[in-house]
Amino acid sequence: PAHAAVPAQPATPEPIAEPAKPAPTLPPALAAWPPNSAKPAEPNSAWRAWSERLQPKRCEQSRPKHWIKRYASHPERFQTQLTAYAPILQYVARQTTRRNLPAEIALVPIVESTYQGYPGRGRSPAGMWQLIPSTARSLGLTVQAGRDDRFDTVLATTAALSLFERLLRRFDDDLPLAMAAYNAGDGRVARAMASSGKKSARQLPLSSITIDYLDKIAALSCLMADPESYGFAMPPLPPPARLRAVELPFAADAERIASALRLDSRSLRRYNGAIRGPQARHAGHHWLVQAAAADALLALESAQIAADPAIIQSSGTNAPTTHVVVSGDNLWTLARRYGVSVRELRQWNRLNAKTKLQVGQRLKLAP
Repeated sequence: PAHAAVPAQPATPEPIAEPAKPAPTLPPALAAWPPNSAKPAEPNSAWRAWSERLQPKRCEQSRPKHWIKRYASHPERFQTQLTAYAPILQYVARQTTRRNLPAEIALVPIVESTYQGYPGRGRSPAGMWQLIPSTARSLGLTVQAGRDDRFDTVLATTAALSLFERLLRRFDDDLPLAMAAYNAGDGRVARAMASSGKKSARQLPLSSITIDYLDKIAALSCLMADPESYGFAMPPLPPPARLRAVELPFAADAERIASALRLDSRSLRRYNGAIRGPQARHAGHHWLVQAAAADALLALESAQIAADPAIIQSSGTNAPTTHVVVSGDNLWTLARRYGVSVRELRQWNRLNAKTKLQVGQRLKLAP
């Protein structure tokens, strides 16, 4: 999205966990996550404070109904996708409640990235909020080789919510206008209002992409406010499975953290903006882990989960798009290093299961 640069006014993030002295044993509470069934056995309190603040509108109008059908025509598939990002959605939803912002803002990363921290190139958007570098920097985030705060879920969420606070103030608390401005830029929306004399976002001369953006948010609001009517349920999130922020004073690697704590590595990487590209994060990164694992993470020593300095340096805006094969490389180790799958590496490089890598061969790390 073409976000406008605004002065930084960062809000205080949710308190970060303090180091624990004893090394706790990871409880078995996470063994049932992700759940086999999304139907909660008891009232699902994890979502109540947020979902009750959703204000679904236009659910029966043609354009939102189109997107409702696109999202939930196959409820089981939608359920599977929702379960994958439910903990991080619940974390962001909690922040919107805490800052008294419209609940619909937590739906934005679903439209932007399906809550995945996609890497950017040059001036392009990156992270689950898909912030462009200039906007990210104006909000106080660092964007440079070796450190890109757009992949720090805690910092990026704080920045994105600050941006929405500014947009809502500029557009007199009109949420559709603020949403349109997040997608297209506040300058473009303001000019469209001035040239047309209209104040309704859907009546402005904006691109079809922006209007679709508004309708997708409206559709998701209808779905999340009344999931049972559409054949799915909000995944149960017991307190041990809800995300908690842990700031580590040293660089660490998501794959090694997952191994040390017996966590699902793909989920951990998703919560920390490493769905694609290097999974290492710099010192001071705010790691989001399930609450049941937070104290155990703090008790780990750097040697157990330390990141490769070369991977840290390749993170951020200069994340590599290719890799030159050296002696000892294989697809499995490269997939683990760069946060992609073996299947993707084969697909992007037209390799089959019998292909042997050659020293000096250049491999694509992205489509």
